[in-house]
Amino acid sequence: MAKPSTPRWPTTPWSIFFGNVASPPTLSKAVKEGRIVRLAPGVYTANTNADPAEVVARNRFEILAHLIPDAILVDRTAANDGEITSGRLFVASASRSADVKLPGLWIGVRRGTPLDGALGDPAWTSGLRISGGPRTLVDNLAPSRTHGGAARTLSISELQDWLATKLIAWGPERFERLRLEAHDVARALGSDRSSEIDPLFAAVRSSGPIRGRATPLVEAVRGGVPWDERRVETFARLSEVFREAETGVWDEPSHLDAGTAIGELPFWEAYFSNFIEGTEFTVDEAREIVETREVPTNRPADGHDVLGTYLCVADPVGRSVSPEDPDELMTYLRARHRSMLEQRQDIRPGEWKIENNQAGGYIFVEHPLVEGTLRQGFELAMSIPRGFRRALFLMFVISEVHPFADGNGRTARVMANAELSASGQARIVVPIVFRNEYLAGLRRLSTSGDPTAYARTMAYTWRWTALMPWHDRASCDGMMHSTNALIDSTEAANTFRRLELP
Repeated sequence: MAKPSTPRWPTTPWSIFFGNVASPPTLSKAVKEGRIVRLAPGVYTANTNADPAEVVARNRFEILAHLIPDAILVDRTAANDGEITSGRLFVASASRSADVKLPGLWIGVRRGTPLDGALGDPAWTSGLRISGGPRTLVDNLAPSRTHGGAARTLSISELQDWLATKLIAWGPERFERLRLEAHDVARALGSDRSSEIDPLFAAVRSSGPIRGRATPLVEAVRGGVPWDERRVETFARLSEVFREAETGVWDEPSHLDAGTAIGELPFWEAYFSNFIEGTEFTVDEAREIVETREVPTNRPADGHDVLGTYLCVADPVGRSVSPEDPDELMTYLRARHRSMLEQRQDIRPGEWKIENNQAGGYIFVEHPLVEGTLRQGFELAMSIPRGFRRALFLMFVISEVHPFADGNGRTARVMANAELSASGQARIVVPIVFRNEYLAGLRRLSTSGDPTAYARTMAYTWRWTALMPWHDRASCDGMMHSTNALIDSTEAANTFRRLELP
């Protein structure tokens, strides 16, 4: 029996191939039989069920390198780090000037040669090149018009925005070097627009007038409160998800907060919140700290963390105040951090971090961008319905910014719970057994932008919190054991136990 023939082209999902893998008759027959799809002359895919536009977008650089081997990513495309804008990519080539049309993608081609040397065009993926920062600036000074999509070059307002991001990322010294290098590149390219360089830099530095429309980012940089543009873009996307998500996991029964403002909840909220961050005491040790207001002499800093957190969440008035504007957010964040960690002078309680921080390899918002990023995140939070959704969004924003040297998780949870209390809803207590699930949900949201696990985790522990008998210590202590709340999260996973609802 003859073996089935092996395709001469890749068949993995989203893969593409070119016409040199088989003879024209073979490829033509495969197209007619529906085994492959022709994307452009000499460009094919075996991913026959996929949207051709998505296949092209995923493989745009490989396709571009095949069709225009000497292409340089320039103009708007270089400013956007090679991303497609309104279905367009813009390149320069010494060998071709005709545009290329592909499914879902139009490649605008203009004449241009690469720059070499220290200020040259750096290498890009698939053997391509992309214009460096100075050339990107100079190229985008040329005016262009929109024809059915994005204009080839940035508008003056967009170019000022681009420069503002460079000032934020690079600092003033590297930013000044960019200005000088742009003049050098303008001379090398023979550009007649070099006189426009200095006014743009002055506008961003606030030493000169803004040209064109004043964007929020440029205004923030000029005012000294810039933000992390990438994080704010993430917050904007997520705010839409949080705002428009269908009911279900986002709207679990909340139970009014009247029964949780007293009794045992403040103790357990403080105990668990510190345990999550690695401040571990036995329940009896923590109770003694809270009830005597005395901290153990062998662990004074940890004892003060537990006591400070308890006093913060036990305050019947302060625990229920949620910000109504960005200034209040700054005030409440710093005040609550100071209240919880006032004995930890080494971490500057109530003051923004002065060095960058990270968890493993994940880097949080850089310290000069803390306040601006928080303000932008809060403005987006205000578009989300009050209660559970807004609380979760605020907690993520604060966690993602990590505004303090330490104590960020505790502060984020206190701020989220204040939003719930202000809305007349139950607070959320994350018990020890749920620690890994809680942190995993946050990590997934940070790294992939998927809030599903985060929302489901928080909704489940919200229900658990709302159902606990906080008014009675004996009943509450018993329920902690029967619901597995005090079991280490990793041990629970290894022994197939989970947090049970009361």
